[in-house]
Amino acid sequence: MKKTIRIVVMLALSGGLLLAQNARTPEVLFKAAQNKEQVEGDLKGAIEQYKQIASGRDRVMAAKALVRMAECYLKLGDAEAQRIYERVVRDYADQTEAAAVARAHLGRTEAAATSAGMTSRRVWTPSPDADASSGAISSDGRLVFTDWETGDLAVHNFVSGRDRRLTDSQGTWDDRSKEFAEEAAISRNGKQVAYSWYNIKGDNELRVTSLEGTSLPQSRLLFANEDLRWVAPFDWSPDGNWIAVQLERQDRTRQMGLISVRDGSLRVLKSAEWQGATKLFFSPDGKYLAFDAPVGESRNDQRDVFLLAVDGSREVPAVVGPSNDTMMGWSPDGKYLLFASDRGASVGLWAAPIAEGRPQGTPELMKPEISRFSLGVSASGSLYTHVILSGRDIQVATVDFETGKLVSQPVNPAKSYMGFNQVPAWSPDGKYLAYLSYRNRIGGNRVIVIWSAETGQVREIQPRLNYFGYPLWAPDGRSWISDGRDLKNRSGVYRIDAQTGESTPIVMSEDGHTLDHTQWSPDGTRIYYRRNLATDGFSFVERDLASGNEREIIRRENPSNLFILNLSPDGRFIATTYNDRSTRSHVLLLIPVFGGEPRELFRVTQPQSLMGTASWMPDGRAVVVDKVFNDSVTEREFWLVPTAGGQPRKIDVGPTTGLGPVVRVHPDGRQIAYVVGDWTKQEVWVLENFLPALNAKK
Repeated sequence: MKKTIRIVVMLALSGGLLLAQNARTPEVLFKAAQNKEQVEGDLKGAIEQYKQIASGRDRVMAAKALVRMAECYLKLGDAEAQRIYERVVRDYADQTEAAAVARAHLGRTEAAATSAGMTSRRVWTPSPDADASSGAISSDGRLVFTDWETGDLAVHNFVSGRDRRLTDSQGTWDDRSKEFAEEAAISRNGKQVAYSWYNIKGDNELRVTSLEGTSLPQSRLLFANEDLRWVAPFDWSPDGNWIAVQLERQDRTRQMGLISVRDGSLRVLKSAEWQGATKLFFSPDGKYLAFDAPVGESRNDQRDVFLLAVDGSREVPAVVGPSNDTMMGWSPDGKYLLFASDRGASVGLWAAPIAEGRPQGTPELMKPEISRFSLGVSASGSLYTHVILSGRDIQVATVDFETGKLVSQPVNPAKSYMGFNQVPAWSPDGKYLAYLSYRNRIGGNRVIVIWSAETGQVREIQPRLNYFGYPLWAPDGRSWISDGRDLKNRSGVYRIDAQTGESTPIVMSEDGHTLDHTQWSPDGTRIYYRRNLATDGFSFVERDLASGNEREIIRRENPSNLFILNLSPDGRFIATTYNDRSTRSHVLLLIPVFGGEPRELFRVTQPQSLMGTASWMPDGRAVVVDKVFNDSVTEREFWLVPTAGGQPRKIDVGPTTGLGPVVRVHPDGRQIAYVVGDWTKQEVWVLENFLPALNAKK
């Protein structure tokens, strides 16, 4: 999970110059070297650029360049890395962050000397249905999580290895409508848990239940409000009287506040127009809340850590700088704030000294490599983290659609951030493939990568949006269209410039309902998107760009919702899938855009299902869909379904791990881009005995 690289001047599609000659400041040169290292994967070329920076007079940038240079040598297996780290410690001791990283690699820090017993070990390998990422650790080391087999809240005991349900949602996930648990927080005494609950009506509530005993406990509704889209608990105050929460209003503004455990009253502490914190933690004395937040309009690639007095009297920056800093917790004595940061050569665990709600010195590096997913710190000072073991990547291959067999070995276009890439889309002329690349899983930060099918080179676009969904190319190939939220978190449909990343709203959501799965008409005069209905369903809408007039093509309400909108190459039909709960089946449906009855093309019954994304063949005579067996990550197949009748047939892409839900057919009708891999392989780790190093510094 490395820091997102901001490219100063765009790479030419043919791989031209990175930087204009009149902009070669040390900062710009450093970003160019990072691009060489992390985007192009040219470690030797990056080393030469880092050397140029290290020879300059700017000591701050020279120290950073030396650390990055050493990291490149480490990847190459070159012992020169050791000598560079020694140089940083010897000659740049005044550059505290760079020197701390170097000392950590050399094993010469006081932390290494005084905390020789520091250990990091795996304590649990959850099943794919156990979502530990939004869970919480109790003071005695139990983990509360969401079990997506049913949507229930459950608790895992690390000692016995057993799980116990804390809620009863009445059945399996497919048997129910929208009712499930999400974020959770455990009281300091380990007796209660607060959790976010989506009820049968789709409303979000804050509930509290007991962690004691062995039977299914009774929960109580603590907080609900019709003006809320969601409310999420993050931490309990040490005295057990308050729960720190974040909530999002219907207008998508976010607030940070405290909810009384006694009467459910809300006290708002802070409001934000867009993104909120990834974590909130009470200080051990209960006087402050520590949280991380984006800096200005920097999205998620630069976050700082702040301290907010619970009485609202003041807010103080605790950790600032150009890095991505995210909250991990507090030391039990309250003297150190723990955070993850990419300010070194990798994402590491750092500790900032705190006294009376203010920073008191330079942060210290505790561990060079760590997951950003903090589950909390136990009373004994052990830090629990959630680790995702694998990810998803793009594959490009040539297919004989008559036989359903691959005729070429798949190629991965990604040059960096392996396992973080998905959602491919071919340009109209077929020369380029755009895909989403995730730069961290905290907040979902992502960029659009453009891969040249002719040269294999890549370049990146950072859209100026808080969030964007599945970008699809405009007919002229100069932009994309995507649902998204702007930097003030306003939802709408946006045009994204393929050269600059500038984002222009096309239509905004005025009623707070989601607009997503957007597409262009073939001539670029109209757009199509799915609208979330107030009645808990969806409709497909056509919008004329010149007049702004809209026309509803079809609507479906629960229990048979519409999924992703897929427009045919001639613009006459929409292919979509929906879950027909009345017959326990999934259906591929063909919908006429300009009038007429929808027509069923393909149906499978549970436990099989069809994923939402279908890809049209260029001639419009068939669509490709993803068929899933028993909600499995690995047991999936692509099927070619004729639109005018005929037998569907399987497309054999060979052995894959976690065939993804998105496949895109090239305009030549011979190549496909698809996704493999999964994010269900996860582990929970604990870092122990790292705090003695801090105590030794007092």
